[in-house]
Amino acid sequence: LVPAPSFRPDARGVGCSRQVGAMAKTKSKLRNKKVVSRKSKLRNRNPAKKIMDEDFRKVFDKNKTMRENMKATNLKELYYDRLPERIPSQPKHPMKVGEEEIPIVKQFIAKHGDNYEAMHWDIKTNVFQWTTAQCKKRVLAWQKGMVRSEAAEILSGHGIDMMKPIFGAAKKRNVFGH
Repeated sequence: LVPAPSFRPDARGVGCSRQVGAMAKTKSKLRNKKVVSRKSKLRNRNPAKKIMDEDFRKVFDKNKTMRENMKATNLKELYYDRLPERIPSQPKHPMKVGEEEIPIVKQFIAKHGDNYEAMHWDIKTNVFQWTTAQCKKRVLAWQKGMVRSEAAEILSGHGIDMMKPIFGAAKKRNVFGH
């Protein structure tokens, strides 16, 4: 029998299970090991020069971190003149359904009715992998008649095919040169 290359017979001729040179390598690593005793440099904590807002820069304490400064400042008092009087109930840009999404929404309604969870899990119809909330938003928008034509989508710059806009301002702003 020929011993395996990783085995080395000792003085008695009995095979040794250690690899050749494995023990010496680890001992040399231990002997030459250096302990790093440097202290980490205390960096300048968020200098006030980098803060762009003048009001916050005045209140900023250089001896505190950014998180501590944010906790210490009352943003309502600092920006009372810039905050809106009331939060609007309706969004500025309501959800609209695109032309390519309409057939999918129609199939959803025909197949599942108002069960948005079932629409979410329908892998054959839900090709865009919409979540339950996204399915609900699109179905409700389509039922309200909030439909967006493909021409309007391209003109707004939010078209599906941004690489090759057909016409309008989006064609001039095409950065890919197609």
